[in-house]
Amino acid sequence: MASMGWRRHSRRPSGPSDRLTSRSRGRVNHKVARRTEISRIERQIRGCAGVVLVLVAWQLLSDHRVINPYIWSSPSRVWSGLFDLIHQGLLGRACWQSLKLFFWGFTAAAVSGILLGVILGWYRRPRAVLDPWVSMLYAAPRVGLIPVIIAAAGIGMKAQIIVVWTAAVFPIIINVAVGVDAIDRDYLRVARSFLATNRDVLRGIAVPGALPLIIAGLRQGLTAAMIGVVIAEYFVGNDGVGGLIITASGSGQTGEAFVGAFIFSVTTLTVTSLLRLFERRVSTWR
Repeated sequence: MASMGWRRHSRRPSGPSDRLTSRSRGRVNHKVARRTEISRIERQIRGCAGVVLVLVAWQLLSDHRVINPYIWSSPSRVWSGLFDLIHQGLLGRACWQSLKLFFWGFTAAAVSGILLGVILGWYRRPRAVLDPWVSMLYAAPRVGLIPVIIAAAGIGMKAQIIVVWTAAVFPIIINVAVGVDAIDRDYLRVARSFLATNRDVLRGIAVPGALPLIIAGLRQGLTAAMIGVVIAEYFVGNDGVGGLIITASGSGQTGEAFVGAFIFSVTTLTVTSLLRLFERRVSTWR
């Protein structure tokens, strides 16, 4: 009897949580927050289907004059404009010119941006001096600097590379600096207990830990570099794919103008995919 009384009084009274548990026991609660994972093949299929859907809708809207085909063009007009540019021999030269400009401008921005970002993220005194300038120049409209760049470097490839560099370098600097500064303090204390030098910590802890933000900065810089290529070819030299877009738009050939826009888009998508592949490859190094 005593043991039974002990059991009776020690039993916890049922509450709302018990009733909720008893009700949900044996069945799935569909209101619980969760993320559905999809495979890479399914993601690619869905992405291609979305592109095809937009192109079909664009063509139908243009054919039925819902949108003005002379302004917004259509996929069929863009396709025709692509072959016209190829037959005229203009597309190859324009792509090669823009590719060289993008390569040198983005490479210079990536190398200098990563180095400056590591310096600003790790060393406090240089950061105190340079951080206000980085913030001001990043917020300033880079188009306003083009007359100064032309006056200093003239009109040509050198000035165009500087324009692309100024457009792409600041997102890389800021992301790398934030990633290096956000080093795990526990790892830093362990490294100091083993008498690790600054070089050892940077190479073994800070830079590998900042790799996701470095890749994010490179992606943002990549997009900004593409915009910088168009700006440079418009203001500094009417050549390349950017010049092709401007010339076609001015003459009312919007199909050829969209060809140049699609070339920039496909190039950006390709290089971004290569950056993602690079991130997966080096994830083991981290």
